Amino acid sequence: MGFSVTATHLILFIAAITIATSIVGIVSETADMLKLGMQKKSLSAMETIETDIKILHVDPSSHTLIYVLNSGSTIIDPNSIAVFLDDVWVDFTFGIVDRSTNIDNSLWDPEEVALLNTTAVSSGKHKVKVVVQKGISDEYLFNK
Repeated sequence: MGFSVTATHLILFIAAITIATSIVGIVSETADMLKLGMQKKSLSAMETIETDIKILHVDPSSHTLIYVLNSGSTIIDPNSIAVFLDDVWVDFTFGIVDRSTNIDNSLWDPEEVALLNTTAVSSGKHKVKVVVQKGISDEYLFNK
């Protein structure tokens, strides 16, 4: 009888160790996945916090010229810009007013002023809204 009790305890001990090891592996993998997700989310939040724009002036002469400052600390891809004129999306051309000394001048660097050239507007009150990556935006009211 002594051996069967010892064998049973040994089998139960091995089973308990196996189950505990499996649970630790699952919990560890889940913790790693949560950690990775939180890191990605915090990087995305940090990028959003560091991105900002400010519409400096709108000139509604023959075309609507919008002067926008990259007032954040991140580089903005011009392909991520959307312009809304009176809440309607409009096409525009992008240019930098005063280029920086960076090698890649196809990007909108911090402290650079962009010139967005879009369609003409009729007389009256108007609103322009510029949206960049991650939903950062600024609005400007003007009269023609």
